[in-house]
Amino acid sequence: MSGGNKPLYVALFFIVLAFKLVNSSHDTENTVATVIYTRSLPPLMAVIWSGFWNCFGVALSTGAVAYNIVTIMPAERIPGQPTKRSLASHDR
Repeated sequence: MSGGNKPLYVALFFIVLAFKLVNSSHDTENTVATVIYTRSLPPLMAVIWSGFWNCFGVALSTGAVAYNIVTIMPAERIPGQPTKRSLASHDR
């Protein structure tokens, strides 16, 4: 990672982190609200149950989805990776 791009990568990291936090909280809110609305669980138990399964999912996550996304990205987009010249860059 070049020094000039580091602030950009740090900013993008925090933007993604903030999006993930907001998106996850909305997903959790919708799930808990549905369980409470249908009276499947009392509110306190619904929140505890949701928190438990969210933590359980994070603990068991392997990162396979993120790894697969990285493998389909063009090498030019991955910082610090050597790249091959593409066919489009050859003089004809």
